[in-house]
Amino acid sequence: MSSTEVYPERIDVLIAGSGAAGMRAAIAAHDAGAKVVLLAKGPRRANHTRMSGGRYNAVSGLNPDDSTDAFFQDTLDSGAGINNYPLARILADEAMERAYDLESYGLAWDRTGIRKYYMSMTGGGTFVRTLGSVDEGIGITEVMLHQLHKRGIRICDFHMLADVVQDDNGRVVGGLALDLAKGAWRYFSAGAVVIATGGSSQLYETSSGPAINTGDGIAIALRAGAELVDIEFMQFIPISFVYPPSARGYTLTEPAHYGMRHFDPKAEAAHLVNNKGERFVLKHDPVRREGSTRDVLARAIMLEILEGRGTAEGGVLMLPDPQVFDAFLKERPIYVKRLLENYGEGQARLQEPIQVTPSALYTLGGVRIDPWCRCNVPGLIVGGEAAGGVHGANRLGGSSMSDIQVFGRRAGIAAAEDAREYAGAGARHIEKARARAAALEACMGRSDGVRPPEVKKRIQKLMWDHVGIVRSGPKLTETLAAFRNLREHVLPAVKVTSKSRVLNREWMEALELENLLNIGEAMAASSLQRQETRGAHYRTDFPETDPNWTANLIVRRQAGRLHVEKKAVVTLERVSTARENAGAAA
Repeated sequence: MSSTEVYPERIDVLIAGSGAAGMRAAIAAHDAGAKVVLLAKGPRRANHTRMSGGRYNAVSGLNPDDSTDAFFQDTLDSGAGINNYPLARILADEAMERAYDLESYGLAWDRTGIRKYYMSMTGGGTFVRTLGSVDEGIGITEVMLHQLHKRGIRICDFHMLADVVQDDNGRVVGGLALDLAKGAWRYFSAGAVVIATGGSSQLYETSSGPAINTGDGIAIALRAGAELVDIEFMQFIPISFVYPPSARGYTLTEPAHYGMRHFDPKAEAAHLVNNKGERFVLKHDPVRREGSTRDVLARAIMLEILEGRGTAEGGVLMLPDPQVFDAFLKERPIYVKRLLENYGEGQARLQEPIQVTPSALYTLGGVRIDPWCRCNVPGLIVGGEAAGGVHGANRLGGSSMSDIQVFGRRAGIAAAEDAREYAGAGARHIEKARARAAALEACMGRSDGVRPPEVKKRIQKLMWDHVGIVRSGPKLTETLAAFRNLREHVLPAVKVTSKSRVLNREWMEALELENLLNIGEAMAASSLQRQETRGAHYRTDFPETDPNWTANLIVRRQAGRLHVEKKAVVTLERVSTARENAGAAA
């Protein structure tokens, strides 16, 4: 077999990503009549959804004080006012319908009675509305996989989407994938390609996400000409394991879950203290205290650590309330097990202080989409964490699960619709796929150079130190210069030491490097331009929120260079006015 031989196949819809967004898109596209192939970068169960706590924000109607309007407003407040309003409105309005879908698939939501869901609070919310799934994210993954199998939807394990293929007019007409299990290239000619590859938390040294979260889909879309929005905002979960190294960064969620605020918005969350015993969060949010939003808590913790008031291991202490142990064990048995394994029985029973530190969790920005997940590149649909705009500058805990269900479904419907119009158009473009595959083979032929893990560590350290929770103009400028050096002098010298084509992880990591660098550059460039502090973006040289920056930053790549543009937030009023103007013109 020639090293650049590409095996073609014609389908209707290609979906990259086997998490809940990709699976929900596959179900919707299949049910709309499309022939679907779903690519899983690793085993189909190795996704971020499975690692999640399975908390799900939705207005069930069981809390008489809550409403979809309140959920919508909480989302805007958490997002510091720069959310895409129509997307946030869709999330609030449709989340419960998608929860019912999951229940119809066989998911068991935690209940207190036959017709009553068990609900809890998350940080930043104003009402008790969060549903919990039995078996957490594992349960969601399993029932959705069952639905894919039931429908006969083909899942290709160990298939990494390397790039999309576009026709001469720029329309996406297929996707090039590396079959890692066989070391073979495959080209899927498709009427639409759905990017549901999740986020880019692996940009950072300390990460809560799986190793495959390297921003592949976002980077592929950017290379294809898609616009990114809010990419400067990375959400850091405020509390995660500090040690051992194998568990460092794994999420422990929010202090609210370790105190009575888990049940009552007026009650206390678990307290956070520094090495002097001080409740330092009171300086940052004296009203909500440890029940504040994730951005505030992560920043408060990191500043304590950086200023020398952390623990010797590099964290702070969380003081849990033992009263909530029984409920915590029922809801989150996996978390109790991990606390027992890594910290001890006292911490697992919520009787002793727990060391915690922030960890990169969720890419808040991503590809700029419309309400049906289409972007400015025809034929390219984006859903889930790879898409931006829904959450603005910060995400409410519990909203990622509802996001990926709501917009995963919409992405699948849009893809099936586009595929009906353009089916079969990409078959004649296989030569473009071959050319791209040949370029991606270059690292396999080098005998001298630098190995991928070494380059990845350099990128991760730059991002953690300079484009993490605490940022400044000089450090961002320095990082962009370092990234240019990596792109020009280091990436061309990357070598893969093992020449085996089968399950060659180092080869996969070599392909990931360009994606990590693309997203890292976009984050640093937009962070440098946003001269204020807002949500998850904190600038030491601009520590205040500036009303003049209540706007979105749009990033695009043109002629190999990044362009960052400031644009007005898309509000419901702006959408209504645009529709009225379009109607008058017609």
